Amino acid sequence: MPVLLLATLINAFGNGAYLTTSVLFLTTVAGLSPAMIAIGLSAGAAAGVLAMTPLGYVADRYGPKRLSMLSMVVLAGAYTGLLAVHSVVPFALLSCLIAVATAMVKGANGALAAGGVPPGQRLAMRARMRTMSNAGIGLGTLAGSVPLLVHHDLAYVVVLLVNAATFLVAAVLLTRAPAVAPQVTPAGGPRLVALRDRPFLAFAALDGLLSSTYNDLLAIGLPLWLATGAHAPLWLISVALVINTAGCVLLQVRMTRGVHDLAAAGRSALRGSVVIALACGVFAATAGRAPWTAGALIVVAAVVHVLGELWLSTGSWGILFELAPPWAQGQYQGTYFAGRGLGDMVAPPLITACVLGLHAGGWLVLGLFFATGGLLYRPLTRWAGAQGSLSVPEAPLSTSR
Repeated sequence: MPVLLLATLINAFGNGAYLTTSVLFLTTVAGLSPAMIAIGLSAGAAAGVLAMTPLGYVADRYGPKRLSMLSMVVLAGAYTGLLAVHSVVPFALLSCLIAVATAMVKGANGALAAGGVPPGQRLAMRARMRTMSNAGIGLGTLAGSVPLLVHHDLAYVVVLLVNAATFLVAAVLLTRAPAVAPQVTPAGGPRLVALRDRPFLAFAALDGLLSSTYNDLLAIGLPLWLATGAHAPLWLISVALVINTAGCVLLQVRMTRGVHDLAAAGRSALRGSVVIALACGVFAATAGRAPWTAGALIVVAAVVHVLGELWLSTGSWGILFELAPPWAQGQYQGTYFAGRGLGDMVAPPLITACVLGLHAGGWLVLGLFFATGGLLYRPLTRWAGAQGSLSVPEAPLSTSR
């Protein structure tokens, strides 16, 4: 669906621009302290995790297209509402609203992508969406750097309003996307079936933790390592992030080739986890090296890392699409992203403790963590098959709402 891809690109551009300047906007324009910001964002994160699965269910029952459009309009209003925030309580409330609406968009767009194309094209569609998301965030980050140079309150306000406007533009674009019919659940079955699917819950928890951790390796682990352990310049952080973004944009769709079933998806996830473990080993090898040697190794580690990330993310999506019943794509997508939200809470302290507490040995611990986690994908997928997670219950469908 080209319209969904374009909407994803535009929305990601606004998000990238705002994330680049959000802290400065909240501190200089809104006048919030770092502690107030942390409280508000934590409240929002918790609200988003709790809302993921129920809102995914709502998207299934009432159609993901209109729920996604409604959520984008809400997000446009919520971000604009940040202009009136000057204390912690309104900020926390708006953060919760933003997180809940974002949860709805993720679940609804996942269901829209899954239901809008034939099953055999779902993985490629999801890869294209991630490509557009990475490209949009990259362009938005570049655009957001301009206000940082200007360093004026008005510039930060403009970025905020541009971000709000991208939600409205994306919502308008989605009016042209094909509608996915509302789904019905088997009569007599649980409404939130994803929360009773133990193999899937185990997968969502494992994948959420691994995915959040590999995302934070470059955003948190590498900066800490360059500041405390490796004798290499800090600008290598930008180099590593550029390599990661370019790799995701150029190679993500290619990595989906050959992943056509659950077994292949499990192998892709395992391969990606092992390759990321190797990247952690390369990061560890930079300890005590000369600056140019450490710098070269960090570039190598960044390349290895992005290859592992691409294989792991491809395998994750393949497992997700195979485990979710056709009538519950929204709530399974929501539960999957809830696992990612839980991972986002665990990964930062985990990486910080390893890198700052154990130094080079901490990278090896992280590598062992990825290798061990990767080995769990295949038994989890076999468990799912044995429990019948892949089949739709043989029962009459209920049309009741």
